[in-house]
Amino acid sequence: MPRSTALCCVTALVLALGVGCSSPEPDGKVPRSKDSSSGSATAASTEPATDALPTAGAPGKVPEDLRDLDWARTSVPGDFCDVAGLITFKSGRAWAQSKTYGKIHAENVPDQVTYGNVLGDSRVEAAMQVGCDNGGEMGSGRLVWAYLVFSSEQGQLKVVGTLTPQQDPPGFAVSTFEKVELSPGRVTAYENWHREDSDALCCPTGKAVTTWTPGADGSLEAGKPRITG
Repeated sequence: MPRSTALCCVTALVLALGVGCSSPEPDGKVPRSKDSSSGSATAASTEPATDALPTAGAPGKVPEDLRDLDWARTSVPGDFCDVAGLITFKSGRAWAQSKTYGKIHAENVPDQVTYGNVLGDSRVEAAMQVGCDNGGEMGSGRLVWAYLVFSSEQGQLKVVGTLTPQQDPPGFAVSTFEKVELSPGRVTAYENWHREDSDALCCPTGKAVTTWTPGADGSLEAGKPRITG
């Protein structure tokens, strides 16, 4: 075979191999995979940030019938633990700054809201239990237990009473609630209080009942607690 013909054949073979082995152009229709560090959600920490605390959001409009309200996502006034403004809960918990206690851990119980017609109008009132502690896991860190009683007025959530245990002897663990009942003209609170030093933190043996009634301005006012046990 002549030398020129052989060179042409070798050149053609090299070009054919180069075309067959070159990398294909990327398909523009295939999306890039997301960076897992930026595209995936990060699990919420159980510890508060040390440089800042979450700010509370506004509660916004609420339905006239409070039984239709999503209590787990509802912001509430923080005065039960001396927190200025609103507290917004996430999964029943929040961190906030109390003027009395400093940094506190707050909680609510949205799946046990009690309803009833207290004010005597056509609307239903609601009572939700809330509380705060110093962030510890032990019962000795408990600061407050309370019930917030709400009404709906022109599409806005209004607090008509902040109920705290009235039989709460100083020097003992914080008193708790067994339940509340809402009925026309009153809210009845059933309280558990620590009678003696021998009472465990978990298990107060004292029982009391306090009746709350609307005052002249419509806000609930506490009567004298009645010892029942």
